[in-house]
Parts: sequence; structure tokens; C-alpha cells
Amino acid sequence: MSILLQASNCLLLSTDLKKTESHWRDDPYYKFIYSIKGSMQYQSKRNEFSLNENEFIIFNPHDEHKQILVDNHKFLIELDSKFLNEMTASVSFIRDDLFFAQSSQKHPLIMQWVLFVNQYMQLEGPNGSRSSEIFLEHSFAQLGLLLVKTTIGSHTTDMNMQPFQEIHPALFKVMNALKNDFQHTWSLREMAAILDISKFQFAHLFKEFIGVSPYSWLQLYRIVRSQDLLVHTNRTITDISTSCGFSSIAVYNQLFKRLYGFPPSFFRGEYTKQIEK
Repeated sequence: MSILLQASNCLLLSTDLKKTESHWRDDPYYKFIYSIKGSMQYQSKRNEFSLNENEFIIFNPHDEHKQILVDNHKFLIELDSKFLNEMTASVSFIRDDLFFAQSSQKHPLIMQWVLFVNQYMQLEGPNGSRSSEIFLEHSFAQLGLLLVKTTIGSHTTDMNMQPFQEIHPALFKVMNALKNDFQHTWSLREMAAILDISKFQFAHLFKEFIGVSPYSWLQLYRIVRSQDLLVHTNRTITDISTSCGFSSIAVYNQLFKRLYGFPPSFFRGEYTKQIEK
């Protein structure tokens, strides 16, 4: 069954149709794509993504992408860019053009929101009603705030791990250790030793609950820490990359550009200007 509903600032699609797209999409809005069941595969000009159950990705306006595979059920929200940018401006230093990192993510608060909204829409049925329109108007505002508060993007100054403390205290302990010593060259064996399990068990456990590999999560956190330094200090980009634990400035530049589509130097110039406004 497919449900397609639209409110003033957003659109919702919940479908089990398995469709492959042959053409690149270039949409003018933020696109939140969530895998409720099964797996999904997407391709962009910079990356390829495999989303497993309860994982999601956000495409920024005009991020070229196409759907390669939907194994079971897709949940999609299209968010008006003006609507989301105004919301971001009210809670962060970003005033224009919020960019989400192009990476698969997983978060318990996002999961709870999606499952609740999807279940409500199933009750309303595919045609919608005035009550579903009112429900969506409020729900989309909630989603916008959740995305700004919990996901990784140009606005992010830290990674909120608190919800994971209740869901999996052991992994929360590991993430805290990584955050407290993010400059260290961590090995998988060292991470696993915190929980006294094998590195293979640890890697599987981390990916299952966090949505990315331990090393990918650490690199994302390093990117987040570097963003704050880029905007609020005059340190060189080489110095920032080294102090944040990257093996070289080339690795740092490559990852930054893969996530956002532009290098750290552009990020610094663009968002420093916004703070000075």
C-alpha cells in the first residue's frame, strides 16, 4: 500500500512499491528517506548508500541522487527548504543554506517519530483527511527540530548521544571514550576491549545500533569537532585536521567534501560570514 499526503511545507510518502530509478533526481527541497523494513540502496554523485532497517539519509536541495533498490518499505518526507532553514536559524548559528552530511544515520528519537507517524497514517488511510493534514503540519515541525538537534550537518557542534545511554549503556560508554580521546589513533581492538568482547562482535554490535561502523562514527565526530574550529578560530586547516585526529589534510579534505560537496575552506568562508552578520 502507498500513502501520499501533502501539507503546506512538506510531503509524506509511505510505500512498499519496489521501484528503481534510471534518471538522476535534482529536487529543490530536503529529502528525508527512512527504511522502515528491509534494505534500500541509493546513489549520489559523491557516494553510494545501503540503508538497513531504521537507518536514514537526508539529501540536501539539488543533491543529485537516484534510487537503486527498495527491498521492502520506504518512508519519505520532502521538507520545504525555507521552512527548515528558518527553523534552523532559530536554534543555531546557521542563517542560510543548512547542509546535512551525506551519510547514513540512525537515531532512536528519529525512529520513534517515524514509526509513530507511519502508524497514524495507516489508520487514516491513503486518501487523508483534515485531521491528517493538521497532524502532519505539527509532525513536520517536530521532525524539523529533531533533524536539526540529532543529525550531522553544517550546523552541528557536538553529537548528542544521550538517548543511546538508555538503549545500550555499553555502546554509550564506548562512544564517550571515543569522544574524550578523539585525537587518538583508535584500533578496532582497542574499542572492543572497553566492552571486553572480540573486535568482530563489537563491530557488528556497533553497526546494528548506531547505523555506521565504529571508525566511520569516529571520523564523523572528528568532522563535527573540526567544524567548530573552522568557524570560531583562525587556525590553519592543516592544523585543524591534525588536531582533530585525521592522518593527513588530504584525508580530511576528501571526507569533508564527500559529506558536504565542498571543502573545509568553503565551509569556513561561508559560515564565518553568517556569524558576522
